[in-house]
Amino acid sequence: MHKLRQIFSEIKWAVFVVGRKLKSRAFIIKRLLVRPELPKNTDGKIFIHLGCGDIASPEFINIDARPAPHIHYVRDVTELSIFSDNFADLVYACHLLEHVRKNALRKTLWEWWRVLKPGGILRLSVPDFDKILHIYKSSSNDINVIHCPLMGGQNYEYNVHYSVFNQRYLTEKLKEAGFKEVRQWEPDHVTNHNFRDWANSDFIVNGKAFQVSLNLEAVK
Repeated sequence: MHKLRQIFSEIKWAVFVVGRKLKSRAFIIKRLLVRPELPKNTDGKIFIHLGCGDIASPEFINIDARPAPHIHYVRDVTELSIFSDNFADLVYACHLLEHVRKNALRKTLWEWWRVLKPGGILRLSVPDFDKILHIYKSSSNDINVIHCPLMGGQNYEYNVHYSVFNQRYLTEKLKEAGFKEVRQWEPDHVTNHNFRDWANSDFIVNGKAFQVSLNLEAVK
């Protein structure tokens, strides 16, 4: 039954992108028929990278709304019916949650909770509103400096920010979604983060480096 739901979900997403560019549409239709082999980790654990972009870490199932050869599922990351309940050991999303509309935030976090096994981890990195305010104040209150980390680049349809987070607010939302424990994580001190992304990168303003990310992980 779940296999049928998975096929239906992928077909529904393909129909959704019919209005997009021909190249993307053709790629997604091809991917319905042939996709990269899903990773098989030696420890048997299952990791999902939501909104992976150009990152192709081999131990992760890669999901993104934009097509690329390393993407296993081209789809909206807020709806993961391709996966059964209690499926994954780790779900990772870096600078992705802020792209989810505020009125869909709780449902999306619950969906990510659903696909995790009991004890599984949702590992997040998001722009930290408190750090953005620090950058703003340290840059003579220049709005232009913080426009991108606050509002998104807005250079294509998915690159728009709808939500802002600090540690207290995101912790509240994760607890509301059902997660038992929320804690900070450090990219250099966790497993399965052997790549660079915004979680371990600085935001550069006039040659000065600022931390911009809030890194939290939640346990189901």
